[in-house]
Amino acid sequence: MRDRYIPALITLIAGAITCIIDIYKKSGLIPSLIRLLVVLIIFYILGLIARLVILKTITYKPKGDDNEENNEGTENPEAGANENAAEENKDEANKQA
Repeated sequence: MRDRYIPALITLIAGAITCIIDIYKKSGLIPSLIRLLVVLIIFYILGLIARLVILKTITYKPKGDDNEENNEGTENPEAGANENAAEENKDEANKQA
């Protein structure tokens, strides 16, 4: 559940950097606040995108051969025997008819 803090962390870091730069340059209050608001919105959206990319990277499951190999080893041997018995019963019924 730590992934939910990623957008907030990115936003706070960007906001802190913006405030430090505005203080260093001695900008006015209103332009600084407008700049800060724009930066916070943009970096929050970027944080959401970063979180999605990180989650997709962590939960990546390859498709293809891996699924088939896993399914072959977990088959029930009795299920195969039951299928063969059912097919033999159908063949015998067709021969008798």
